[in-house]
Amino acid sequence: RNEIDVLAWDWALTQSGSSFSGTLSMTGNSDGTKATGTVSGTVSGSSLTFSLSIPAGGASGSSSNCTASASGSATVSGSSLSGTYSGSNSCSGAIASGTVTLSKQ
Repeated sequence: RNEIDVLAWDWALTQSGSSFSGTLSMTGNSDGTKATGTVSGTVSGSSLTFSLSIPAGGASGSSSNCTASASGSATVSGSSLSGTYSGSNSCSGAIASGTVTLSKQ
């Protein structure tokens, strides 16, 4: 099982009606890899679904030639968001379990 160990997430989002889109950045916990990409999805009440993508060249170090994509769901409570996702990485294979927690800035 391939799990993603992310130390920090940052999403900058724009919402239009029930849809949102924007950019993301992340820092890996175990090796400090930094990556940037895009995120989009839909909101319904306190629930949202999302898809994220990191293109080739979007990550640092030995991951710079890798691409990654994932989709997931999350719940919004107050100014916080928490959820799970799964997907794939072109270098390491399936992403079976990932978590994301964000706080509105």
